[in-house]
Amino acid sequence: MSKSREPAAAGDPLEQNLVLARRVVEAAQQEMIEKARQRIPALRLGAVAGAFGVMATAATYRMNVLLLEKKLPPELASFITAAVYGGGAGAAAMAASRKWKGLPPPLPTDTARQVVEILTDND
Repeated sequence: MSKSREPAAAGDPLEQNLVLARRVVEAAQQEMIEKARQRIPALRLGAVAGAFGVMATAATYRMNVLLLEKKLPPELASFITAAVYGGGAGAAAMAASRKWKGLPPPLPTDTARQVVEILTDND
């Protein structure tokens, strides 16, 4: 015969603390997931900035420099093309940075605040 554990009584302090701890962890996880979702647009803009940066180093020489070389010296054509793509990368990076700074920290601060309030109210 195997011994089966009987469920703890509803008033058992250990069981109540375990239930409370589970709820706090679940609330903290939900809060962090929501905050992560808010950061997705900023991450997308960061990816755009990275893509422009790659274009600044790879595509500038071949197509744009050759087109500009028809009217300008090769050195100046290369500089102008790199400046345009670099400016696009910089603008996208600035937009991503501003979007990121406006968001709350990804930590479960609201859940922690609620737990502190509950604990201080019970004392």
